[in-house]
Amino acid sequence: MVADNGLQLMPGNKVLEFKNIEVNKGKAALNWMHDNHPDFILALGDDHTDEDIFKAIPEEAHTIKVGGNISAARYYLRNPTEVRSFLKTLIS
Repeated sequence: MVADNGLQLMPGNKVLEFKNIEVNKGKAALNWMHDNHPDFILALGDDHTDEDIFKAIPEEAHTIKVGGNISAARYYLRNPTEVRSFLKTLIS
C-alpha cells in the first residue's frame, strides 16, 4: 500500500516516517548546491536518511557518518563528542 501511493517507509529510532519517494535529503542538497556553488562541502549525519546525502553529493565532498552503522560516507566518527572535537579542529 505504501509503495502504491508513491511513499517510502523510513524506520527510525522509536518512530516510523513515511515520505514521498521523490523527495529526500540528497536531492535537496543537490538542489541547494546547484544554486550556490560551494567551495567546500562537509556532510555529517547519524541517521538512515542522511545516507541519501552521502550518496548524492560530489565525490570530492567530505562525508562523515556518526555512529557505528555501515554507511556510504567516507569517514566515521563514533559519537557527538568526537564530532565536537573534529569541528573544533576546523576553526583553530
